[in-house]
Amino acid sequence: MKPIYYLYNNEAIATTALLSMINKLKQIDIALAPLILPFLFDNRTVNHLLRKEVNYLNIEQFVQDKRLYFTAFNNRFLSLLPVTINALMILRKSGVIKITDMISIKKELEFDINKLGIRFAKIEKVIPIFVELIKDYSLTDLYIIFKIQL
Repeated sequence: MKPIYYLYNNEAIATTALLSMINKLKQIDIALAPLILPFLFDNRTVNHLLRKEVNYLNIEQFVQDKRLYFTAFNNRFLSLLPVTINALMILRKSGVIKITDMISIKKELEFDINKLGIRFAKIEKVIPIFVELIKDYSLTDLYIIFKIQL
């Protein structure tokens, strides 16, 4: 990925996006964390899901309908893996989250969504949609659906 990619998708926005996701779910499996940013940091995906007429029942339906959005998902996954790890370490070392096989909130942090910019506001709105799309799938199924190559 180009260096500009890491300026746009950096640890600052990553920590807020991951924290927002964990806040909504109270805890997430550690293996789910690397799938979050490649999904939420794709502007096409976010903008598409924010359209009012969009109503997917599950992640498989969305991936099949918008295959083009997911052709580079594995590349985004690999590129954002260090950003994900760094963001999680920032949150852990700050005493905000606890990491075991699950990631859970240790200390509540409040932030004003409106002060974090338009991009984060869109990501914040998409998080519940993302959660709804993936809720009935195992982690193994999600890694297969997103075609992650480990």
